[in-house]
Amino acid sequence: MLDLRDRFATPPPPAVELRAFTHGLMPRTVPAMMQAFCDDWAERGVDAWNRVPDRWDLGTDVGWWSLPEALGDRWLAPLLGAEPGTCILQPNVHWTVQCLLSCDEPFEGEGGAGRTEVVLTDAEFPSVRHSVQRWTGLRDVRPVEVAAGADGFVDVDAVCDAVTDRTAWVVVSHVGFATGEVLTDDALRRIADAAHRHGALFAIDGYHATASVVVDAAALGADVYFGGLLKEACGSTGNAYLWVRPGLDLRPRLAGWLADADPFAFADAPADHPSVRRRFLAGTTAVASMYHAVEGLRVLLGEGIAAVRADTLAKGARAIERAEALGLGVRSPREAERRGAMLVLEVEHADRLAAWLKSQDVYADSRKGRVLRLAPFVWNPPADVDRAFDAVDEALRTGAHMEYEAPAEGGPVT
Repeated sequence: MLDLRDRFATPPPPAVELRAFTHGLMPRTVPAMMQAFCDDWAERGVDAWNRVPDRWDLGTDVGWWSLPEALGDRWLAPLLGAEPGTCILQPNVHWTVQCLLSCDEPFEGEGGAGRTEVVLTDAEFPSVRHSVQRWTGLRDVRPVEVAAGADGFVDVDAVCDAVTDRTAWVVVSHVGFATGEVLTDDALRRIADAAHRHGALFAIDGYHATASVVVDAAALGADVYFGGLLKEACGSTGNAYLWVRPGLDLRPRLAGWLADADPFAFADAPADHPSVRRRFLAGTTAVASMYHAVEGLRVLLGEGIAAVRADTLAKGARAIERAEALGLGVRSPREAERRGAMLVLEVEHADRLAAWLKSQDVYADSRKGRVLRLAPFVWNPPADVDRAFDAVDEALRTGAHMEYEAPAEGGPVT
C-alpha cells in the first residue's frame, strides 16, 4: 500500500482525513508554486501572458496565454491515455457542459432531421443533469433520464435501450458521485457502441475517476471526456479539463474571446479557432489556479495511477470489512472492478455521526442524514482505516453522536 503523507499537507496525527472525494489535500509544493505566480506577476506584469519561466516541467517557457493547452499536453494527456493536442484546462465542468450543449453539430441529424434527446442517468451530478434540464428552454432539447436498476446502480442495458436516432448526446459518469460505482471499461464501450450506432455522441463525466482510476478515453469509445482536478487529483478549484476525440469538429456557440481564431484582430464577428480544444476557452483565463493545478498529478502520476488504484482498492476493502463487522450497510459496489475510491455506508443519523467523528479528528461526510461517505487515499496509512472505524464503533455502541451538539460550521460544505 502507498503511504504518501509526506507529500501532502495532512492534518497532524492522530487526525484522519477521509474526504478526498470532496477536495483533495494540498500538495506540499503548492506554496512555492503560488509564490512563483506572485513573482511572475510582479516581475513581468502583462508580459507574463507571453512568457514566464517553465514552472510545470513543460520542457520550455510558456506564456499564460497558452498555459491551458500546454498543461493539457504535458499533464492531462498522460492522465487520460491521450495524444497531444486533445486536452485543455477549463474553469469548471459546468462551463464545459454548457459549451457542449451549445454546439449545433450533435443536434443536426443526417438529411436535415434534427436530434433533440440527451440520454443520461438520473444520478448525474447537477453540473450535467441540471444543465441539460435548463437547456430545454434554450433549444429543442429533451432530457431522457434513465433510472437506476433495482440494485441502485446504473442500468447499462436501460441506458443503451434509451438511445434512438433522435439522440444527440449520451452522458454518463465514469464513477457515480452518490454511490462510488465505477462503470467498467466494457460497460462504457457498450454505451459508446449504442450511441454511435444511432449517430449520437458519447460524453463521459470523469470527475470522480480522475487520478484514482486508470483511464484511456479513446479506448472507452468516448467522443469527449471531462472532469476536474479538485478531488483526488489534489489540484483544487479552477482546474477542470476537457478531452475531445481527434477529428471531432465541435463549434460551441458559447466560445469566448480567447477561443477566437484571431483574438487580437478584434473583428466585427467571431471566427472559430482552428484548434477544436481552444474553442472551449471563455474570457480572460484565471491564471493563478493553473499554478497549483498539477502539483497533485506530479505525485500521483509519479507513482502511477495503476498503483493509486490498487492502493484505494486495498484500503477500501479493509474499510468494507470493518463496516460489515459493525453491521453497516454498504451502498457502494463490493466488486473491486466496480468500486471507486469513495465508499458509501448506510448509517442512521449519519449527519450526527459525521459531526461527532469530526470532534474526534476523523473527517468523513454525510448526505441527507442517511449515508456516511469516506475514502481512504494515498495519504492514509492502513492504521487510519482502523482508527476511523474504531471511532464509528464507539459512537454506535455508546450513542455519543446522538448526544453531541455540533458547533455551527458557518457553511453547508461537509
